[in-house]
Amino acid sequence: MGLSQRIPHNYELAGRWKLNLKGWSLVWLLAGSAILFGLTIILGLTIRGLLRGYLEGQFSLGGGFFPLLIVLGVIVAYIILHEAVHGVLFLVFGGRPRFGVKLVGRFFPVAFSATSRAPLLRNQYLLVILAPFLTLTPAFLVIGILANAEGIVTLAIMAMAMNASGSIGDLLMAWKIRRHGRKTLYEDTKDGFNWYVPSS
Repeated sequence: MGLSQRIPHNYELAGRWKLNLKGWSLVWLLAGSAILFGLTIILGLTIRGLLRGYLEGQFSLGGGFFPLLIVLGVIVAYIILHEAVHGVLFLVFGGRPRFGVKLVGRFFPVAFSATSRAPLLRNQYLLVILAPFLTLTPAFLVIGILANAEGIVTLAIMAMAMNASGSIGDLLMAWKIRRHGRKTLYEDTKDGFNWYVPSS
């Protein structure tokens, strides 16, 4: 049974929204992600410095092939954690999460999670969308603050920045639905959502 068939009979389709990953929309999205990445690194290092009583500005893993592998490992780990948080909350709200990878602009792979079976109310959907940003970003920051080893600090702050910048699509989705009514139901897709409102 498709998800649309599980929408209550007293609801009607109000609209569809798809994250546009082509042309100038893609350029602005990537630019915003890059800016958020840089600002988060600066903010993370500043917070660490203030809480530890000094501003350090150290951000290095050293050279060579091994540090590159570590960075790639952190990227993969953060992506898995990010999508897993989405997936766990989809399960909590009765959905069945689906995971995948798609190409953006024909060359840039991105991971996604979506759900089937259960429509979500607005506040539930907002929680699912924002959970990785609101939980993993501060978690990586705490690791960066508490760690003493320069390499761990670098990886933690980098993971924090990657998670924040990688959440830009989630943040845009949350912005789009912020003014919808609390009773609005959402049908999640891999690149956006359909929303339903009570029939008038």
